[in-house]
Amino acid sequence: MKRIILAACICISVLTGCGKILKELGLGTGSADEEYTREENAVKLTTETVYYNDFLGISYSLPKSWWLYEANEENVSESPGDITSDASMAVSYQEFQSYDFQYVGLLSFGNLKESTNDSHLGFEVFADYVEGAGSIAAFMQYFEKYMLEPTEEAEYELTGSDQVTINGKSFEVRDYIVDRKGDDGDYKIITLTCPVKEGYFLNIIVDYWPQNTRAQQIIIDSLGQGLKFY
Repeated sequence: MKRIILAACICISVLTGCGKILKELGLGTGSADEEYTREENAVKLTTETVYYNDFLGISYSLPKSWWLYEANEENVSESPGDITSDASMAVSYQEFQSYDFQYVGLLSFGNLKESTNDSHLGFEVFADYVEGAGSIAAFMQYFEKYMLEPTEEAEYELTGSDQVTINGKSFEVRDYIVDRKGDDGDYKIITLTCPVKEGYFLNIIVDYWPQNTRAQQIIIDSLGQGLKFY
């Protein structure tokens, strides 16, 4: 993993995301050697807030009372029309072996301040471009190989996949369980992926505790209410 932007601390009271993925894919400003938690940097939304990205043609409405960890102001705006081309966005470029890889960080938010394990959710929203990945299957093959490779601290297991249509777009949904070695307990990841612009895939990664048995339905409902395409 080369997207080293923040290091997230995984602990029972502040689940920050997908271990290796969100540690190194997050939208914060901490370095790879820092513990930089969403809990400490989140701001509670007092009103429903809509963010737009004109280049990708998407908007995201974050619900009141949820916690915003990061809105990448170079990539999203509260006013449509501010972002019209990739030249105006913060696009990060990386190369993994034979892959040329680009990603656009958008939003990071969730029920971050909920203290109970059965209610926590944490969203990370990206748009990714992988040269030669012309389909969701090809993109996910890359994603699983390079983003979910096992580490000394955790192993990732695909536990299910499905298709779901959200506001007219077909998403591939994949479920993973993360086996954290030691006594910290497992947690879960759900990814939702769809093509959103030629060459770009919208990639939404959500982490939650296994005790949150309603998580998947809440995630789908939240996307249905908040994510729009234009």
